Amino acid sequence: MSVRGDWLLFKTKRSRLKQQVATSFLHPSRRTDHLDPSNFKQPDQVKVVPLERGRLVTLLPETATRKHVVIFHGGAYTVPATDSHRQWVETIVASMGAKATMLDFPLAPENTAVVTVPASLDAYVELQAEYPDDQFYWLADSSGAGLALVLLQQLRAKQRPMPAATVLVSPWADLAMRDPEIVKRHQTDPELPLQAMRQVAANYAGNLVLDDPLVTPLNGSMDHLGRVSLWYGTTELLLPDHRKLADQLKQADGTQVDVHEMKNMLHDFLMWPGLPESKQVFTTLQKMMQKNDQ
Repeated sequence: MSVRGDWLLFKTKRSRLKQQVATSFLHPSRRTDHLDPSNFKQPDQVKVVPLERGRLVTLLPETATRKHVVIFHGGAYTVPATDSHRQWVETIVASMGAKATMLDFPLAPENTAVVTVPASLDAYVELQAEYPDDQFYWLADSSGAGLALVLLQQLRAKQRPMPAATVLVSPWADLAMRDPEIVKRHQTDPELPLQAMRQVAANYAGNLVLDDPLVTPLNGSMDHLGRVSLWYGTTELLLPDHRKLADQLKQADGTQVDVHEMKNMLHDFLMWPGLPESKQVFTTLQKMMQKNDQ
């Protein structure tokens, strides 16, 4: 763990971060749009495609490329994309020379999984149709990473083209969160509020049971999902489920996974893009794209 990572953990343990996160999950704001083109350093390079439910926000590099990163943002299915997510888009374009698209999917509690999953799948298919020659890579965090896993399972079932590789950071892969170790870890995780997460999980599931693979991809098959890079921290409330997911991915047929269990790192540490550990994630994504060039 880096010095900056140590300092972040020290600081968050002495902050009100968990209470702030609970408030944002239970009372998500819709006032600020961090993906508005005016918030980007190069607004004229931003292309927004409104969809019936959601939108595609793409930042285009100055030089033509077929490399294209699609981002599925976290936020417990309730919080819109943040300023950190916008920074990811700009980092990918500036440092990797790839296109970067935020798939801005329908949020709870206004929508449930029976709306969000098909709408997100349709949005990705729309993006593929708009850029038919591009090679797609996925980057997803927290609930967005859980959604990405569901969508990979959906693409496989529908025999549609899979992304060239997928990077998952702290995926919320089991919304039931029944592992008894999770309750014990609630006191030591300085970030994730268990009770608030249970409430938003119920809101997102709607009429589906929490164990439905459309809600909880951990209950779906991990076979033939392609190349996956899985990252998570050991301070996390969700550590038991991350380890279960890692084991399932390792045992799956047709799935190649590398697992990065980051000592003392917070849930979704990529939200602090300046951390050395976060830079490792982006470096891995870049290497995945370079490997496909060889």
